[in-house]
Amino acid sequence: MNARVSCATLVLTILLAVCFSLPFSVFLSRAESRQNLTSQETQVAALVNGTRVYNFDLELEKIALNHSVSNYSFRSGGSAGATTTAFWLRDKLQGFGLEAGLEPFEFTTWDLLSKPSMVIDVDRNPNTISDQIPIPSFQSEHLSWSTPQNGVFADLVVLPLPVAAQRSEVGANSIDMSAWNAVNTTGKIVLIGKEVRWATSWANTFLNKLESQPPAAVVFTWWYDWMSFSPASYGSISGHTYWSLKIPVGSVDYQDGQQIRNQANTLNPSAHVKIDSVIGSGIHYNVVGKILGAKNPDKLVIVSGHYDTVVTSGFGDNGAGTAGVLELARIFSEANESGSYKPDYTLVFVAFASEEFWLVGSVNYVKQHKSEMANITAVINLDCIGSDDLAVTETDSAGSFDLDATILQSAQDLGVSATIESPGGSDQETFRDPYTIGGSYAQNWGVGAGISDAKRVKSSAMVISYPLFPTDIWSRGKSGWIHTSFDNSSSTQTLNWVEPARLEEQVKVVTLSVMRISPSSPESFGTSPLSWLILGIGVTAAGVFVAVTIVYVVKRRKPSRKDTVEEPSRVGQV
Repeated sequence: MNARVSCATLVLTILLAVCFSLPFSVFLSRAESRQNLTSQETQVAALVNGTRVYNFDLELEKIALNHSVSNYSFRSGGSAGATTTAFWLRDKLQGFGLEAGLEPFEFTTWDLLSKPSMVIDVDRNPNTISDQIPIPSFQSEHLSWSTPQNGVFADLVVLPLPVAAQRSEVGANSIDMSAWNAVNTTGKIVLIGKEVRWATSWANTFLNKLESQPPAAVVFTWWYDWMSFSPASYGSISGHTYWSLKIPVGSVDYQDGQQIRNQANTLNPSAHVKIDSVIGSGIHYNVVGKILGAKNPDKLVIVSGHYDTVVTSGFGDNGAGTAGVLELARIFSEANESGSYKPDYTLVFVAFASEEFWLVGSVNYVKQHKSEMANITAVINLDCIGSDDLAVTETDSAGSFDLDATILQSAQDLGVSATIESPGGSDQETFRDPYTIGGSYAQNWGVGAGISDAKRVKSSAMVISYPLFPTDIWSRGKSGWIHTSFDNSSSTQTLNWVEPARLEEQVKVVTLSVMRISPSSPESFGTSPLSWLILGIGVTAAGVFVAVTIVYVVKRRKPSRKDTVEEPSRVGQV
């Protein structure tokens, strides 16, 4: 072989091998850097910033607190605070470059026009004030019926609860009907332990008492000393339970409850309660932003969270989840614009209104988008993220696709612990089981939902974190503070239960899950200028190698005389 040809061939072969092995080795090193993540997944997940999520939440809290000064209902569904929040969310999504807008629907609204108040009047004379004792922790229950404009002034009575040394004993002993029958609650202000609602038998006995002897107002407190660590807690639609009886309902914490009980037992005082609520009908807004799919835009992946609150600033429930939705919209828009990730399916980001009214926002979304239900590949709903322990609600397998398994695998690949729990709890259920949710909606509000015939989206899951509630102290060793006055940014810092680091890792889990649900075009060499350069060098080297090989073959087919001289015969030689 010609020496120059042989040398060139060897050099080009080595160069070609280096050019093609380099990207492969880079791919391996990147894939191994974060367990099973591709370089594309690593790149997009790195865009998530937990501090930014936390700051989004601070802005949502600021809106709620500003409106609590003038309207006092924070971001309750349909209130002024909720409306301001909806427009702010729309502007944020548009600022990220999404196609975004408001989807209004009309429904019952609830607002507070003044700060709720409760005062104990020891001498039972409203005209003397030196004996009056304000109760600082008093707050309206969410969706409470209104008192008359000037409040109600009435005798204060107490309905005692049975002995229960711990939570597991609630409901074990029957209500002392002799003690209850001795108390006429008609026209009175009634104090009772909130734990009465934890046992069905107790709750039914209490409702029967209210129906037979309607009081002027009900005030809940923690009855048992093992709940003394918790502030007052409010249910999502707890006030609505008493609408048919037109009873205003509020709550106080354990310490104030103890003071009221002592006053009632020794002095038989009266009390003044004022809850200036307004129940009407008005506009609620779902906020929707979209990133159109590059290959199959008719297929949809929904990422959602609700932005309304109970009568708190709602930092954890669900400012955190809404802030997570904003961050996901922002990073996916950035990735889409840069070309680092272009989803094949359309990504839909929804901030639902009025979840705390019992899934009202998602019910109306499904009603308005019923024709699209068959096109929804998955729904991932973020509710109360940022706490210590991540959980995912169980989903039914949709063919070869199982959403809960996808989310759990994403968590594992990111090194985040996560568990699975039973379905339920939030807006994803409207998609997963529209028939059941439609029935509950009609039962709660007396109107048809119009979604019972909607096609189910089996792959609908909630991403949630624990602890959530004060009572989680017994099951998880630590309390959460949603639906209490501690659900604010100051408490999350002092009590260390919703943190930027947790928000970041949990939003990253959702990021990775979305990327695996909605694939992008296969990652190619062309994802960076360096990749194109390497590819160009490789192609050039390959072309030169082929050309040299052809020249060499041609030369071999026309041998020189030197090449054709026969060697002497070696036959017989040793």
